[in-house]
Amino acid sequence: MRYSFTQRPKESPDDLMARAGYVRHCVEAGKTCYHRRLHAPHRFPRFHAFVTINGAGMDVDLHIDQHDLQGESSHGHEWAYSGGRVNSELNRLVNAIKIPPKMKQVNQANDPSFKKRAPKPKRKRSIYEILFK
Repeated sequence: MRYSFTQRPKESPDDLMARAGYVRHCVEAGKTCYHRRLHAPHRFPRFHAFVTINGAGMDVDLHIDQHDLQGESSHGHEWAYSGGRVNSELNRLVNAIKIPPKMKQVNQANDPSFKKRAPKPKRKRSIYEILFK
């Protein structure tokens, strides 16, 4: 399943894909490959994404890799490129890439919402308050 971002990203594809939980795998035919395992200790099944940067934006081509009991891959099957799991993962991936990382907002002195607070004047305490309170 393929998704095209219309704007070129400000961050590198490695940073964007890492934000979505993907690890750089290899480079094939000018496309950078990333993968994300579904079950941590096992190599398969995993999501496999090819990312290319073009003049206008960025393309992500996603499919699922899964080996069956005979050791054959899932590349010849239609379900590896579309369907429930691939669709939901692509939506999750796109949302993770589109949402910029949260930054803490800092009010500046020249910002109209910034209000300087005058320090409270300290009240002098009497000798009675010092000794008995």
